[in-house]
Amino acid sequence: MFARGSFWVASKAPEAKAATERPDASTLCPASGKKLRLKDLVEVKFTPVPEGASGRYMDPVTKDTLTNASRLVVLVPTGDVMLEATYEQCVKPEGAYRGKKVGPKDVVKLQTGGTGFAAHDGEKVQSKRHWLLGPGSGKADLRGQHQGPRSVFGLQFNN
Repeated sequence: MFARGSFWVASKAPEAKAATERPDASTLCPASGKKLRLKDLVEVKFTPVPEGASGRYMDPVTKDTLTNASRLVVLVPTGDVMLEATYEQCVKPEGAYRGKKVGPKDVVKLQTGGTGFAAHDGEKVQSKRHWLLGPGSGKADLRGQHQGPRSVFGLQFNN
């Protein structure tokens, strides 16, 4: 009635090994890979900009507006978000913020957002011309090629 290799019939289907492992049920920290606990999480507090001013959030100390390109840090004891420069100049020398001690291990650097510009965060962009074949690739013979004047329309005349 059924063909010999009928995989859709349970009695004719080949046996499969059940070698799947149960996935880990715990949530892991993306930075350290360690197990996350509820007490390890920090409530992050952004300081809103007053109405009428430009931007959404500001630095709580200097009142500078935060942008996508701003380098930000979170202070773990308080949860406040501030500019990295403000932390370096104001909080780090004091060792405290809002009455709570802040050490180097209590500071979490946030990743900057994209700006739409190719070279943000101090990285330099370098452009190069690359030809697979033709002039400039080193693989083409340049004798007699591209020596004539160009026209207005981009045509080349080899005289």
